[in-house]
Order: sequence, then C-alpha cells, then structure tokens
Amino acid sequence: MAAVLELTADAEVDPRPTAPLVAALDVGVSKTVCLASRRDPVLDMHPERPLRVLGVGLQSAPAMASGKGADFEACARAIRVAIEEAGDMAGAPITRVIASYSGPGLSACVVRGVVRIRGKSVAPRDLENAISAALNSTPTPQQTHLHVEPLRFIVDDEPPTGAPVGKAGKKLAVEVCLVTAPTEAITALRACVRFAGAEVEEIIPGPQAGGLAALTPEDRAAGALVLDLGAGSTGIAVFAKEGLVHAETIPLGGVRLTRDLAMKLETTYAAAERVKLAFAAVGSGFDPKEAVAAPKIGPEGRLEAATTLRSVIAETISPRLYELLITVRDRLARAGFAGDAGPRRAVIIGGGASLPGMREFVADSLGMPVRLGRPLELCGFEHGEAGPAFASAAGLLRWRFDNPDLDDVDQEFQPTLAHATHMMRGAAGNAWAWLRDNF
Repeated sequence: MAAVLELTADAEVDPRPTAPLVAALDVGVSKTVCLASRRDPVLDMHPERPLRVLGVGLQSAPAMASGKGADFEACARAIRVAIEEAGDMAGAPITRVIASYSGPGLSACVVRGVVRIRGKSVAPRDLENAISAALNSTPTPQQTHLHVEPLRFIVDDEPPTGAPVGKAGKKLAVEVCLVTAPTEAITALRACVRFAGAEVEEIIPGPQAGGLAALTPEDRAAGALVLDLGAGSTGIAVFAKEGLVHAETIPLGGVRLTRDLAMKLETTYAAAERVKLAFAAVGSGFDPKEAVAAPKIGPEGRLEAATTLRSVIAETISPRLYELLITVRDRLARAGFAGDAGPRRAVIIGGGASLPGMREFVADSLGMPVRLGRPLELCGFEHGEAGPAFASAAGLLRWRFDNPDLDDVDQEFQPTLAHATHMMRGAAGNAWAWLRDNF
C-alpha cells in the first residue's frame, strides 16, 4: 500500500503549524489495522467532508496460523508493527490511538432518566443531569461504558425532541442507548496497546465505528443494520435517524467456518484457511463442479496433495453461515427490532463480507435489501484496497474528527454542546483510568 499524499517542497517550508496526527486502531482476530490521518481544513469545507489517509499499517494476526488464540505479547507485537508502519508512512510517530472493541460481551440497552428542571426552561446542565440519571438507573457492575447516545428528550408531556434546550417545563426525561463491554476485556486491550508503545485515547464499539464509515444519511434515516462479519465474532449495530439504537456481538465468525472446513477436508486449520480464502463461496456465484486444490493430512501426518469440489466447500460453510444469520435475526427480535420496528436495510462489512455470494446469501436469510459496505468519503487508498475490512478503522477516524479534543482544534474553535459533553466525558474517563492504574 502506498499513501497518495506526498510532501512537497512548499509543504516543508509552510510556516503554519501542522495538525496533530490522529491514528485509528482496529484489533481483530485475523488482522490488526492502523490508519493515520490529520485534520485537513480544505477537506473540512467539502460538503461530504472526506478523510485523507496518510498512513496504513496492516498485520495478520499470529492466531490465524493455528486457529488458537494468540498470546498477549504476540498481539502486542502485531499492534506495534501496524502502528509503526502507519507512522512511517505518515511521516510522524504515533503515540496515541483511538481503538475499537468488537469482542465478547459487547451489548447495549436503552435506559431512561428523569430529573426536575432547575430553572424556568431547560438548560445544558439539565441535559447532563438527565443523562446521569439514566446511566445511574441501570447498574452495570464489571462493565465499562463505551458509548452513551441520547436518543430523545421529553419535556413534561410534550412530544419527544432532540433539542430541548430553552423549552419551558418542570420535568425533563431522556432515553439513552448505553453500550457496554466487560471491564476486564477493555483493561486488557488498553494494556496490550500500552505494551506496544502507545496510549488509548478512547475505545469505540466496533460495529458502531463500521456504521459511521459505511452508512449514508439515507441509510440512517430509513433505519439500517450493520453486520460486521469478523473472524472471531459478528458485530451488530442498528442505526436510526436518532443515532445508534443497538449494538452487540455474537461469538461466531470466520474462525468457526474454517474449523468446520478443516474437519470436512481432513486437513490442518492453516490449510483450510487458505482454501477458504481462495475458493469459498455461497449461493450461486460459482461453478459447483469446479475442482480445486485442497491438501489433506495423509497417513503419516503430513499434508498431501488432494482436490475437492467447490460445492463441497460451499455445502460445508453455508449451514454455519445460516445459523449465524438466524441468530442475528433472533437477537434483533429480542432487542425489539423485528417486523415494522426493525431496520429496513442492511450493510455488511468486515473480512467475511467479501466472500463471493455473501450479499445475496444475507439478503435471502434476513429478508431485506443488503449491500456491501465500503468506507465512504475516504481518500488515500487505491480503489480496491479500502474494502469492507477497513470500515471499522475508517469509522474510528470519522468519530475522532467529528468529536475533537482540545489538541485537535485552534483557539477560535467554539464547541457545540455535543462536543463539550464528549470532551468532559473523555476527561473523566482518562482521570479514572489514571487513578485505576496508579493506585
């Protein structure tokens, strides 16, 4: 991969200060991706606000060679190399990242909080009090809050609104989508990145990040489901016009497909993974009678040359994929997103989304229109490289630039209420992390 933006002689002598380098880190079971970028005032003026990638780091996970989980140091090495690759390409060292979490235990719920309005009309502090009341209404022991999304505010008995400040009333209610993850897993992720030589600024749910990169405004307005088809798990995110309304992970992904294929072909996990990547397909987008190379374990325990039909591969992985999608449908129904209350369309991202025939397979299984999700408004890749597997990392960059911290903006920047709330929440989280790590 090569960055498309090169420093010119004029850029080297430009007296204006350089914006800080922002890095996004997506750590998965099969790969680790790091993207580096800077705020570009010219691109910010564009209606679609595209992002220019200055550095790319990509490392395959050591676990994929055996199908077993990689140890802490192996994960840290992959993270370190990916960060160094992205930093070298961007021309500056990366010391802090915004990361995603798509592992086990990611879940969401909608909570409600009600407070009395202190003055005659709603003030920003009333919004903060209402959100705090919502978060305190549902204890989450051993869980870390990854995302807090205020969906709607209600003043007295008036219709819900997204902008209640200035409205007269006595009582303010709020409904909040709260996304959590196991504190132990989040602490381990932070420690792994720190061991690799960087600090984590913030952790965002992976399915949410993918949606920020791959969904259009029309998708959100209609109601859209994001399916992140990863190696270790499948992420679910439901977006509505109010924002993120649901997110969770299912512990079933590409690793399970590879294991099924290894058993069917009587081969090693590594060989089955190569066969899957080269020849796997579902639906009708392949020749079922085509014979392909699929080595198997011989009588002496060594791999020997062998062949199989592509139909055998498809028949092996299709039932597991269908099981996964039925589980997705059941989880959506359990969360209240079935029938007319459910999303109207789906976007698939992640490495598994590129499997031939996958789009049609998902559409048939879920009974809704499905498209392949690629990062939108992203510069810096050749056409074929910024595919579905890079959606989560690109979404992290989008989140970071839409929610700047004080190091990213100049003195003339005037934060909105949303920006101020985000910065205060981040500062509190950093302070708590420091206290936890030092006492």
